[in-house]
Amino acid sequence: MDPKSKDPVQKRIEMLALGIWAVLCVVSLPMFGKTFALGVLLGGAVCMGNYQWLYRHAKSAVSLTSKQGVPFMIKRYVLRIVTTGAVLFALIALLHVDVFGLLLGLSVIMLGIMSYACYTYICAGGD
Repeated sequence: MDPKSKDPVQKRIEMLALGIWAVLCVVSLPMFGKTFALGVLLGGAVCMGNYQWLYRHAKSAVSLTSKQGVPFMIKRYVLRIVTTGAVLFALIALLHVDVFGLLLGLSVIMLGIMSYACYTYICAGGD
């Protein structure tokens, strides 16, 4: 995966998500304790890994024909969802990570997208 080929908007969203994730990890430790902060940390890691995995699959599928690309993406989508589900199950059942912290961590990409959209349309005038 060549980071130079990414769209500048995607790079900004990823950087915002990383910043939000770091802030959430640092703030949640003193406020809510170790298990909640661990949930935020691990949830963010799963979220960011899942996002990068989706990016790689989508980048690969674009070079294929539509007859090849659709089954390719469906197989990869199912594999990604099953893997993510297994990881989340292991985190909750085996490590006993705080579920609310995990959900907050899993939301970092969405929070990055929303933050970028708010900045773009409110502060930067929609450019």
